[in-house]
Amino acid sequence: MNQSTDPSALTRLELSELETFLWVVREGSFSEAARKLHLSQPAVTNRVKRLEDKLRIKLLQRTTRQVTPTPEGLRLRDAAEAALAGLRDVMRQFQKSAETGRNRIVVACTPMLAATVLPRLIHDYQQRYPDIQVVLRDLPYAQVVQAITQDAADFAVAALDTKQRGLQFQSLAEEKVLLVVPAGHPLAAHASVTLSMIAPYRIMFLDRYLSLRKHLTEEFAKQGLTFEHTTASTLPTLLGMIDAGNCVTFLPRTMVQRNAQSSRVLIEIKDLDATRHWGCILSRRAELSAAAQAFRDYLRKHFREQLAEPV
Repeated sequence: MNQSTDPSALTRLELSELETFLWVVREGSFSEAARKLHLSQPAVTNRVKRLEDKLRIKLLQRTTRQVTPTPEGLRLRDAAEAALAGLRDVMRQFQKSAETGRNRIVVACTPMLAATVLPRLIHDYQQRYPDIQVVLRDLPYAQVVQAITQDAADFAVAALDTKQRGLQFQSLAEEKVLLVVPAGHPLAAHASVTLSMIAPYRIMFLDRYLSLRKHLTEEFAKQGLTFEHTTASTLPTLLGMIDAGNCVTFLPRTMVQRNAQSSRVLIEIKDLDATRHWGCILSRRAELSAAAQAFRDYLRKHFREQLAEPV
């Protein structure tokens, strides 16, 4: 057989031919290789012949008793085993990476909710399912929404302040909005207040609370009251302004810092029906992994009770 090789033969090699050749060498028999590969003996013979034809080299010596590799066959065996071992190793790495990816859940959340409600839920969930990794990304609200639209998180847990095209909202719980005043404020002694009692004081809002501000503007107007307010970009700034006695605000209970509750008073508002809705925010095109779906279902069952935990 001509021992020169065709350079283009390498591009036509098939893994099935190499693997069949290796099985024949290991077993020293075409029939045994066929049995191990669940193929007919002619199919095994044809695969090895095609490989020899492509390489233009004799790879096996056949006798009535056994099949042995030629010197060239031994060289190919060693190279093929090394190459296939490397390929299998890479495939195992890819599989492991894919499994890790399926068991890794990225959840975006605003900082205060991330600090008060989700840590315990994540801890309890991972105690039950130690193979699942939940990554919590605490971000400003605009970046939470961006993380979903850019597929940087599986889903978000937040309140959706305005309708966003391409997003879906799945409710987890709701909280009544309360008046928050600093301790020592004239209204702090009241168990409940009315909008007319609040109107004389400086009101500050989180600037992302667009729907709540619109609702309050309408409610104040119904009573002939002027709704004047300023805004803050972040919750820590807003709470700092309250603690310094500079303003009052409207917030759900959970959004008030737990470690500084004594510096503030939460008051019911008699003539205001306003709630804050918490939920999972997902892209409408999202295809959640089984792990992400399971964690979302867990939140549906337990988020409300964790939200209601005393502060």
